[in-house]
Amino acid sequence: MGLSKTPKKKKKKASIFLLSTSGEAKAAAADSIKSSSFGLRIAGSLRRFGWRDEAVVFALATLPVIELRGAIPVGYWMQLKPMALTFFSVLGNMVPVPFIILYLKKFASFLAGKSRTGSKLLEILFKRAKEKAGPVEEFQWLGLMLFVAVPFPGTGAWTGAIIASILDMPFWSAVSSNFCGVVLAGLLVNFLVNLGLKEAVVAGVVLFFVSTFMWSVLRKIRKSIRKPTLP
Repeated sequence: MGLSKTPKKKKKKASIFLLSTSGEAKAAAADSIKSSSFGLRIAGSLRRFGWRDEAVVFALATLPVIELRGAIPVGYWMQLKPMALTFFSVLGNMVPVPFIILYLKKFASFLAGKSRTGSKLLEILFKRAKEKAGPVEEFQWLGLMLFVAVPFPGTGAWTGAIIASILDMPFWSAVSSNFCGVVLAGLLVNFLVNLGLKEAVVAGVVLFFVSTFMWSVLRKIRKSIRKPTLP
């Protein structure tokens, strides 16, 4: 490759700041930076234990908060090939999804009888997930896929799986929707990390407005499709 790690890190940080032109965008940038910086600390520890770089990326992507959007920049920092780091990030991010969908409610019921503190924490988690579940409840598979695909704060495979569990979505529908969303998120994060600063800012503004108006556009399309035709 012949490139030092320092320029890659600067390029990555510049790309992560792409959404800093609005309040929601600043939150997205800060969330990505936290994910990546926390991921770098964990990656350094795992490497000292002799973990292969691919295994480090896989492990980071399984974790909440970090997930794929934090694992991919770390993979670039470790100078992994884009195909490899994307594959292991997507795979790792999907690992918790089936277990959350199948067992989250059972675990919550079990914890309710064992720990009042744990039960309250889960109630807070469910409440926050329900606040974001509106578009998913409205559009089901498509809504969940788009929710997971956009790398904004509070989105991602973990939250998507929790919402799917709360809404009692069919298992394979929820898993496939999460998977497609994670793949799209992986492609999007790769794209953003590799952009220069100016291009990243432009792409970030576009992404912000697209994600803001996406649901209203989908509602209009659905209404136009369902609108009865006059004889």
